[in-house]
Amino acid sequence: MDVSTAELRWWLLAVLLYGVGDYVTTVAAVRRREVVEANPAVIALLSDSPGPVGFALLKGGALVVCFLGFLSISTSPIAVGVPIGISVLGAVVTASNTVMLLTSE
Repeated sequence: MDVSTAELRWWLLAVLLYGVGDYVTTVAAVRRREVVEANPAVIALLSDSPGPVGFALLKGGALVVCFLGFLSISTSPIAVGVPIGISVLGAVVTASNTVMLLTSE
């Protein structure tokens, strides 16, 4: 298990974008009456208006599972794709949530 500095930086970005960015914008958005969660997995596990604690546990659990998966393939040259993919997903959902927050009443 040898994780490079570059991979750790990608993981930091993944945690910031997917973990923190999506969490903050989702929690803020679903507090508005007209906004509901769109992710079917979150709806199935929590609700269409997830609470902050449950959603934090779900996000943290998802990141832990992804990191463990990453560690299981860490010697592969494609392993860095895991945190890169999570970072991209986090950027997209955070941007989408931000647009929702700015355009909803």
